[in-house]
Amino acid sequence: MSGTTTAVPELGKEHSYSFLQRNPGLVPPLGLLVPLVLLVVVISVVNPVFLDGRNIFNVFRQISIFLILGTGMTIVMAARGIDLSVGSTVALAGCTAGVVMKSGLAADGLLSVMAIVAAVGVGAAVGLVNGLAVTLLKVPPLIVTLGTLTAVRGLAYLTMGSDQVRNFPESFLWIGQGRVLGIPAAGIIAFTVVLLGAFLLNKTRFGTYILAVGGDRSAANRSGIRINFYEASAYVICGSLAGLAGAMLVARLNAAQAVLGATMELHAIAVVVLGGTYLFGGYATLLGTLLGAIFLGVAENGLLLMNVPFYWQQIVIGSTLVVAVAIQLYRFRRQGMASE
Repeated sequence: MSGTTTAVPELGKEHSYSFLQRNPGLVPPLGLLVPLVLLVVVISVVNPVFLDGRNIFNVFRQISIFLILGTGMTIVMAARGIDLSVGSTVALAGCTAGVVMKSGLAADGLLSVMAIVAAVGVGAAVGLVNGLAVTLLKVPPLIVTLGTLTAVRGLAYLTMGSDQVRNFPESFLWIGQGRVLGIPAAGIIAFTVVLLGAFLLNKTRFGTYILAVGGDRSAANRSGIRINFYEASAYVICGSLAGLAGAMLVARLNAAQAVLGATMELHAIAVVVLGGTYLFGGYATLLGTLLGAIFLGVAENGLLLMNVPFYWQQIVIGSTLVVAVAIQLYRFRRQGMASE
């Protein structure tokens, strides 16, 4: 390995450490455990059905989608980006999986694998478009992904129309409805994704560079890091995970339709922000994303059990996101953190 290649990762690591030293407020968000426990207690008292095994199973299945989307969003936000198109990507990927499953091109087992691969591939393609637009065309991530949010939703309707396809084989439904020793298969898949994401960000050169790009772009550039490559890669990963989430959602519902994934971009951003990932890049915590997903999933399930109307649920989720951002920014400002 050449001297130049060796020097770059060391510079990236030094930057990452100095960024955390300059911003001591960026710590694992274990404080979210307290409101989470209180929330569980309150919901359980109001409606004991919350602790029923079947309900806990449903909560885990619901959280799995949030968690997979949140993992991808965490990686993008670590690089100081954002992806508003993940909900539409879920719809397009889900519709693609449904079309493949109904094509009858192979035996059920192989067809299920083909459908999942196709969904992930579609998601990766959307992520690549986002990444290239941000890095090569220099369009702000907010504008790029707002545009693809609409365009990809349109593609989902072109793929499926206003119809839906249903009744998929058990081999495909397993990723959304199956169990392993009583544990939801979707939860196992989601937890595996989080572990891989944490390993990627914390234990690999790739993760070091992603954090360096998000923490101080100019310093990363001076260090010789290929900023465009790593920034675009973050969007590809996010899109791929949205594609996986789309396949899992279709399997959970046993139906594919173009309206799937509506407002899921809000859920993905909410779990990341609740978890404490820094809004301006350079620091990300997948432990926080995990806790944020559990918190949001428990809150939504509790509102449902208390017969709160759907539109009030949406109000609560939106308000939670705004309050979480406000609290995070206030806490960071008090500790003298710069938004670099």
